[in-house]
Amino acid sequence: MSGFLKVFSKKRPETQAPSEIGLPTSVTHNYHVSKNLETGQLEGLPESWLSFIDSQITKKEKDDNPYAAVQAIKYYNYSIKKKVNEPFKPLFTEDVIEEESKEIEYNLGHIQDVPTEWQEPKANDVSEPTTPPKKAPPVPPKKSKSTKEKAKAMSEALDEALQNLRIEGFTDITCQPHDGGESPILRKKEGGDKLTDEEVYNELSRICHPGDPHRRFERSKELGAGASGTVFIASDTTTNQRVAVKDIDLSKQPRKELILNEVKVMKDFNHDNLVNFLDAYLAEDHLWVIMELLDGGPLTDVVTETVMKEGQIAAVCKEVLKAISFLHTKGIIHRDIKSDNVLLGMDGTVKVTDFGFCANIIGDEKRQTMVGTPYWMAPEVVTRKQYGKKVDIWSLGIMAIEMIEGEPPYLKETPFRALYLIAANGRPQIKSWEKLSPNFKHFLNCCLQVDVDKRASAEELLQHPFLENCMELHTLTPLIRAAQKILRKGF
Repeated sequence: MSGFLKVFSKKRPETQAPSEIGLPTSVTHNYHVSKNLETGQLEGLPESWLSFIDSQITKKEKDDNPYAAVQAIKYYNYSIKKKVNEPFKPLFTEDVIEEESKEIEYNLGHIQDVPTEWQEPKANDVSEPTTPPKKAPPVPPKKSKSTKEKAKAMSEALDEALQNLRIEGFTDITCQPHDGGESPILRKKEGGDKLTDEEVYNELSRICHPGDPHRRFERSKELGAGASGTVFIASDTTTNQRVAVKDIDLSKQPRKELILNEVKVMKDFNHDNLVNFLDAYLAEDHLWVIMELLDGGPLTDVVTETVMKEGQIAAVCKEVLKAISFLHTKGIIHRDIKSDNVLLGMDGTVKVTDFGFCANIIGDEKRQTMVGTPYWMAPEVVTRKQYGKKVDIWSLGIMAIEMIEGEPPYLKETPFRALYLIAANGRPQIKSWEKLSPNFKHFLNCCLQVDVDKRASAEELLQHPFLENCMELHTLTPLIRAAQKILRKGF
């Protein structure tokens, strides 16, 4: 511990930190957006918006569903601005989602003549099974929305959208206060519970394993690197166990207290179907987070290189649902369920990777473009409606499509266009629909309901008859080996 004390003695409390400026309040803009009754187009949007939309969406698509276009560009802008290198993705809860929504909605514009017609996402004519399987989860009646409620929703959506943009060549929009006066900017008051760097280091030293990690772990293959640190494989010399290690340079992290919070939570979140936290070490300014190593690699390799049987898909879905159910009982929403975040053991073990432990690993940029990768994203995430735990169920359904077809819907589209299609179409088409068994069709129907009230929960899906015909997990091993051979991978 004396080594740690030397490190901590160098840390001094921040005494003269500058005040933090909060978000503007009572901000309005004098944009007047209307829907042309003859052309069906939205008029009054900034030219930079229209140019970007026109480059990604056809005129007919924009005319048919202007609501989806506005929602897509709003969320796309937010996601691009939020694309930062973090040591861990945040643990999403209902409170976090509410804060995120407020961030998207701040700096609203005053809009007149708002269009009152918009379309709900469609189901793309995917029918229910002709013979309902046994033990199907109950489906509550769909709640209808009045015309007034739809008009209000559209008005709010456009209000949210009219904020300053910085998207691939967009020019900033100069906003004038609507009433000619200045909008007040309030100072954000510092909370009394914010920890200083020295307090963070002291708390980390208390929860971390004492000793020098360099002596216990022998580094081998590096898996990837990013601004927040390096991920590598190491051998534990005391147990001969191979582990994954994330080396985080704390000196480069502006919000060290968030890292402390994530480590605390991970220590308490152990489950058979999660890639579990094993230990942590603090070596001067470097935090080593030790995690389980899954030597079969990501499910992505299997789905892109091999053809899975329904029983194997059912087995993977069941294991992932166990992890999702566990997280949901803890009030946690994963929000990024996809094959990239499901890791496999060579024996067929299936585990959901923790909340971004492997974030920033070099990989397919197409699949890592945005926060909450858009191709797996539920419609309500884009449209900010009834946003909660069931977003993970939608993503599971999209991942099931991955296992059928080798990739998620819209993967060949740009991220913005994918967002538009999700908002406009809702449920994607499934090319191999007619070849699926009735139970599998019904399972997908339960996952991919646009109406959140009709979408099944994780607990309900764990009782679904599709999962009664799971193949043994070890049947995944030949697929893993075949994929690794093709991709020339291996741990």
